[in-house]
Amino acid sequence: MGLKPPFDVKSIKPGEFAYITKRKLKNKNNEETGEIILWRKKDEEESHYIMKCPYCGTEQSGSVVFKRRPYRVKCSSCRRTITLPKLLSKKVI
Repeated sequence: MGLKPPFDVKSIKPGEFAYITKRKLKNKNNEETGEIILWRKKDEEESHYIMKCPYCGTEQSGSVVFKRRPYRVKCSSCRRTITLPKLLSKKVI
C-alpha cells in the first residue's frame, strides 16, 4: 500500500484544509488490505478521496458530501460500503 495525495503535503498552507486524513481500511477478515486519503478544503462542502478498496483492491477517486459520522464511502467497482475507522491513536497526515 502507499497511496499518495494528489497535492504536495509539504506545500499545504495553514488553514487551507478543514479536514484531511489517511487511514488503513480492513476487509471482512479484519485484514488491513485497503487505504483511503480523505480531504476537504476550508469553505467547501464536498470531501474528496482516493482509495484502495479493502475488498476488491480497486484504486479509485471521488467526492462525497458527508451528512453525519461515521463517514462512509462506496466502492465504485464492488459496490460495498466502507466505513472509515475512528481515530484512536492513529497518525494523521
